[in-house]
Amino acid sequence: MRTHVPPPHRLSFAGLVRSELIKLLTARSLVVLLIVTVLCTAGISVPVAMTAEAKAGQSATEALPDFIDTTLLGMQLSILLVAVLSAVAGASDFGNGTIRVVFAAAPRRTPVLTAKLTVIAGVTTGLITVTLLLTAVVSWLALTPGPLETPLTSSMSLLSLAGAVIATVAVSVSAASLGCLLRSSGKAIAAVLGLMIVVSIVLLAIPSRVLPPGFSDHVFGGAVTTLLGTADDTGAWAGAVVALVVWSAAFVAGAAASLRRRDA
Repeated sequence: MRTHVPPPHRLSFAGLVRSELIKLLTARSLVVLLIVTVLCTAGISVPVAMTAEAKAGQSATEALPDFIDTTLLGMQLSILLVAVLSAVAGASDFGNGTIRVVFAAAPRRTPVLTAKLTVIAGVTTGLITVTLLLTAVVSWLALTPGPLETPLTSSMSLLSLAGAVIATVAVSVSAASLGCLLRSSGKAIAAVLGLMIVVSIVLLAIPSRVLPPGFSDHVFGGAVTTLLGTADDTGAWAGAVVALVVWSAAFVAGAAASLRRRDA
């Protein structure tokens, strides 16, 4: 007599995404970091816009640079919080041992990494995007009586806001990938903040004639800084986007290779 043995259950990609989302939103420390990140994005820019004095005789178009700088002011701190949040979220499964359960349910490890990056980057970028748009509306109304159509029809303002969103995606994906690669929250945080802050400071101390042209603008931290500023140079903006895509892809590739070759 033969006994029918049902095939082992394989977790689908949708199930992996749902699992990662539950883990992200039920971890109190990560939820607190998400809230603080949103508050910093709006909480720094909005008060500055509300207390700024409008320049006499300034047209709506002339107010665009001030509008962009004010709107993105909070992102200078928020992007660091995004890096910390993503690094912790990426490494958390390795720290508490739940990665063994995940790999048992989904032996193919690349979908696990893809689901993790999708959730972490999706949640952080979605919250940042909504907060930025609301902050932009408040900042524009506070800085100038001009119509809302003005920033919507300006390529400079649209590229600046898009650049902040792209930087958020890149930092989130890179930090989470480093978390999976290094398997330690502390090491991942140190690595990503080192790339964003320390490397940029070190390059400032090196004479520009020693480095290749534009080298500082295409390292990880330099590209992030470019996208968090006013997009008055389309070429520099596009170069920063390409640089961050390459950096992010390299970190993802490293994390994927590590997951395939190393045991949980």
